[in-house]
This record gives sequence, structure tokens and C-alpha cells, in this order.
Amino acid sequence: AVVSTQSTGVSQDEDIFSVTIDVPQGERLGLLLAGGTDSPIEIKTVQDGSLACQSGLTGGLQIMSVNNIIFAPTTTHHDAIMALTSSRVLNISVKSSRSSDSRRSAKRAKCPENDEDMEDKEMGDMSYGVKKTDIGSSVNIYLQKRHALNNFHLVEVSSSLWLAGWNQTEPALTNKFRVGDQLLSVNGQVVNTVAEALNVMEMTPTGVELLLKRMPLAAEYKMHREKESEDWGMQIRQNRLVDVIHGGIAWTAGLQPFSAEFSEKACSWAITQVNRLPVSVLCRSTDVIWDKINSGKTDVSITLQPSEFVNLLSNSLLEHPHYEDFVARS
Repeated sequence: AVVSTQSTGVSQDEDIFSVTIDVPQGERLGLLLAGGTDSPIEIKTVQDGSLACQSGLTGGLQIMSVNNIIFAPTTTHHDAIMALTSSRVLNISVKSSRSSDSRRSAKRAKCPENDEDMEDKEMGDMSYGVKKTDIGSSVNIYLQKRHALNNFHLVEVSSSLWLAGWNQTEPALTNKFRVGDQLLSVNGQVVNTVAEALNVMEMTPTGVELLLKRMPLAAEYKMHREKESEDWGMQIRQNRLVDVIHGGIAWTAGLQPFSAEFSEKACSWAITQVNRLPVSVLCRSTDVIWDKINSGKTDVSITLQPSEFVNLLSNSLLEHPHYEDFVARS
């Protein structure tokens, strides 16, 4: 939510104003940056309907400071991203030319007033970049008791239950789950611990109803290149995104390194799906990841989740006596 906006004119040609934005957990500002190291940090684009858009921020504005951290000429692009992801309450000071004020006001007026207005617009306008999918949606799954009991590896994180793996040898579970799904309830009963979930499953006489939230911490990006020889513009180490090349395809799609958030701290991204197919959370081969990314030739969809979160899931999964059977893989 936008908390406040304050403007102070500094000359006939320039205006400095600041906005304070409260960023709810799991949401994004919705902007891309340009510049850094000997060139000003500027807002390149702002996504319609985003928190940045609703606050009045637009492309072309120069960021002067974030939470009293001054953006000096030596500020790097990475420094700027870290500043914008270091806190859930951001006070952003920006500079614009007077000639751009009317454009800023016009863009603010175009921002949808609510999420329902935004939904259809995003679906229609965004061919590449952050893709609207079932991520974050509620999913009901019905299973027989024998298919559910002892066939999931659940992990307790932040007073919630998360799916790290499931029995890959059980056909009844195929294509129903994703690593990083949040388990909300079993047979209508809210569950916050593994013991609670197992107890409800064991007590049910026949069927089990699971209510899940589909990968609520994830983000999916869709990218396109004109020819197979064109570089995607990102650096990957094992299953981690470690850097994005300024101006490259991944950059244009909105992908930025170290822009994930977990436990209210910024962290890197881990790749958990490529083209909607699972990538093993235990994958340690960079070549395997690239083979999956390049398999689509000129188009790819990548699903990422916070690396610190994926670490917790994978470390817990390794403790399972039959973890090899529970690792989701394509």
C-alpha cells in the first residue's frame, strides 16, 4: 500500500518528490531499473497496477535515495536492487523534469484501482516477463487415504507446512503437486505441523481432501529470443540464478538477481521449474539446468523460488530415508 507522497520543487526544470510504500510480503514493487556505476539509477519501466504505479512512480525518474541511502555516482545496479529489497517499508526519493510531471500524472490515472481491474489487463498485455499463472491460487485435491498417507514429505517453515517432495512411484499423485506448495488444511482442518497433518490423515476412514496454495513464494518468467544462438543474458550456478546481464533478454523480461525475499530478507532465486516441468531441488549440475532451458529453442518459461526457502526444503528432504523416491523431477 502507498503510505504517502511528498513533493518539493527544486528548480523550474526539476522536481524532487518522495513516496513511502508498504510492500506486503510476497508482493513486488513492479518496476525495472537502469543505470548504475557512473550513470544515474533510473526507473526503466513500471508495471501497470503495481505498487510502484499506484504510488506515481514512472519510467524515466531518477532515484536519489531509498530509506536515506543516497544513490551516489558510485552506486552499482546491484546496490540499488538490494536497497529496494532490504525492507518492506520503502521511502523512495526520485527526481524528475517538470516536463515529465504530466506523463507521471497520466500514468497514475491509468493504474487499475483494484486487483480485479488489473487481472484482465495483465493477462492481455503481458506476452513476456512475469507471467500470470496458477501461482498463489488455492487448489483442492482429493485422494484415497492409502495414496495420501506417508506419501508426502512436508516441512515446517514459519508456522506453515510446505511440500518438499512426494512419492514419485505413486501414480495417483502424478501432476498434482509442486515443490513449494503450501498445505493449508486436511479434510477442512487447518494444519500447521507435520504431526497435525498426519493425525488428520490417519483418522479419516476413506478419502483425504487437501487444500493447497500453489507455490505462493514463486515467480514465473517467460522469455523469447529471435534465434537459438542468442544469449539469454543470465548467469546460473547449479540451480541458482546468480546474475542477469543488463539489457539482455532476461533483464528485459524483468528478471533480477537477489530480488527474492524470504523471512523478510533479500536473497537469490533458485530455479524449480523449466517450461512447467520440475527441476530437482537437489540438482547441482549447471549443465542440466541449461539443457532444460535451451530445450525450447527460442522460448522458455522459468519458475523461481527464494533460494533460502529451497535450501530448507532440500536439506529436510535429504533426511528422508527414501528421499530418492520423493524428489520431483522431469
